[in-house]
Amino acid sequence: MIFDDCLDPASIRVGLDVTSFDEALRTLLSVPALAVDTPEVRAKRARDLAFGSQGEVVRLHDDVVLVLAVDDAVDAPAAALATTPARFEVTGEGSDEIRSARVVVLFLLPGRLSAFRGQAAPVLGRWMREADHAARLVAAASAEEIRALPGLTGLVLSDRLRVAAVSTPVPWRVHPDATMTEVLDLMVREALHAIPVVGDADELLGIITAGDALRQLLPSRRVDGEGTAALAVQGRTAREIMTRSVLCVSEDQALTDAAVMMVNRDVDELPVVREGALVGLLTKDSVLRALHDG
Repeated sequence: MIFDDCLDPASIRVGLDVTSFDEALRTLLSVPALAVDTPEVRAKRARDLAFGSQGEVVRLHDDVVLVLAVDDAVDAPAAALATTPARFEVTGEGSDEIRSARVVVLFLLPGRLSAFRGQAAPVLGRWMREADHAARLVAAASAEEIRALPGLTGLVLSDRLRVAAVSTPVPWRVHPDATMTEVLDLMVREALHAIPVVGDADELLGIITAGDALRQLLPSRRVDGEGTAALAVQGRTAREIMTRSVLCVSEDQALTDAAVMMVNRDVDELPVVREGALVGLLTKDSVLRALHDG
């Protein structure tokens, strides 16, 4: 299935004069391919989608959000797209921070969100980030200009779940000059099995596992059962301790391929990267749930 199969030309609204997220969604829910019941029902559904009580809001780019919702009235995924001249606040992203956007892509789906999210979000997100496509999308003056943007309508929304659909954010990371005392304190306090070491641009440089940390503690413990961790790690940094050769997966990699890697290498977690930068973590538990559900 390609994007053009889902996006009817009549479902594109350019330069939409709206001031809120739910108003943009209400307009998209009224296009012929997505028309939902009465204006009152559309208004309520738009509010529910905007505030995250139905469906899912996914950030694709600083200017673009994707909204997914299940609708029993559609037999196949149906999409609508709107651009606005002014930014509007985006609620429903699951964060306390309220961000804004100028483009909404809305999909109504006949089945589960999780599988389709794993297909569409990585593909659309990657296209938005390439070759200034998002800026050109915002600047387009007509639906025809949008459809003529290189590669957009031909985007293949694969049937395979992608890593990005299942990975979770990495709440903790350290820089290579962090002391091992600081690293150990963080790992113990937050009960971390491993902690990534990143550079100034969040590029993944290495990883420190619980096993690496334990090896730093053992020498002092062998000498003196009452010894302290400080004796073993004094003066050492994350750069000296980290494992530099780290098995990673990209966010647009097929989830089944990543699962095979985890099984073959007997690892419970894999860092997820985008152009070398750390963006998340893939765990066996999350992969198992996704493959079972999807």
